[in-house]
Amino acid sequence: MTELLLDVASHGEDTGYEVPSLIVAAKDDLDPYPMAFYDSTQISQDMGILSPIPISVKLGDFNNIFQRIVDAAKCPHLSIPETEAGRSRKQYHRLVNRSLMFVSVGAAVAIVGLAAYRVYAARKSSSG
Repeated sequence: MTELLLDVASHGEDTGYEVPSLIVAAKDDLDPYPMAFYDSTQISQDMGILSPIPISVKLGDFNNIFQRIVDAAKCPHLSIPETEAGRSRKQYHRLVNRSLMFVSVGAAVAIVGLAAYRVYAARKSSSG
């Protein structure tokens, strides 16, 4: 499960075609292996997606799975897995974008200030 989810996340980060993902914990009617549930929950949290959805077809407990699939389709950005490298890359891009915005605003303020000073200097020299 981990390898498949990592492959999906890595492919999405590399190509830009990210795929919303849900983890379904089937056969919830059987005695669960506690570490498996803990591991899958930990993996889902690390990847930034919802915890596994336990269902049991035998007991008829679908745990509202169809509504959760529809919800994931309506808001796909909430169910897209991310790797640590992908998060770091997004953080770096945000930092670069904010820096460029800061530099652009600073340059615009400097140009407006220079233009205002030139107008002031021209009026002062023409009046005096």
